[in-house]
Parts: sequence; C-alpha cells; structure tokens
Amino acid sequence: MGTTIKTHSAPPAAANGSGLAETGTNDNTAAIAGVAATLIVAGGGTAVAVRRRKARRAA
Repeated sequence: MGTTIKTHSAPPAAANGSGLAETGTNDNTAAIAGVAATLIVAGGGTAVAVRRRKARRAA
C-alpha cells in the first residue's frame, strides 16, 4: 500500500525574475503626493474663506 504525497511549493526565484523585493519608489508616488498636496491647499483655502465669511456677518 504505497501512498503518494503531493506538495505544492512556490516556483523557483529564477522563474519570477531576479527574486529580489522591489524596494524602489513606485511610479504613482508623485501623483499621490500631488493629489494630497492639492487637497491640503484646498482645505486650507476653504477654512480661510469660511472664517472670513463668518467675520463679515458678525461685524
């Protein structure tokens, strides 16, 4: 009574290219940073506009 055990293992590193982790910057990093900066500036501008509007109504 022989039994066969099948094992599933990952392919060798050579099949996936260099086998090293990608540690460099992502191509989307600059775009994400640009969108984040735009949102921060827009939020700051909105805050200033709301404060000015409230100050004019209070005067």
